[in-house]
Amino acid sequence: MGLILRARRTYGIWRWRARYWWLDTPAGRHAQLWAFALSVLATVLQLVRIAVAAVVPPPPGAPRQAVYWWVVQLIVLVVSAAISYALRPKTEKPKPAAGEAPTVEDGQAVKHHFGTVWIEDEFILAWKVTGTVPIKSKGGKK
Repeated sequence: MGLILRARRTYGIWRWRARYWWLDTPAGRHAQLWAFALSVLATVLQLVRIAVAAVVPPPPGAPRQAVYWWVVQLIVLVVSAAISYALRPKTEKPKPAAGEAPTVEDGQAVKHHFGTVWIEDEFILAWKVTGTVPIKSKGGKK
């Protein structure tokens, strides 16, 4: 039983170290960039291979392959993605809400209630407009 717990603990430690290396270190960032570059290179090579297979006629006696339709579908995919990106709805930034201030009667006295009571007539003693100044923070200690 102790061997299983130790294996789990070791696995958790090495998983954390790999995640830390991948996400939080410059070497991990370089590894991410290399992995992305290799995946782009592999994708480009496959697209070139498909395009060559679609353009070059097969040798006589060899069966035709349906690679040409993959090229057509890829072109349709790219064109439809460009059209949908161009026609997407533009989001507008929300405007700050203008709150309507309630009316306040001048000279009305503050009523004092003691204990739990039911108040029939409500009144507003004061009103302050809030939320119009944007929050700016420098972040960190001074």
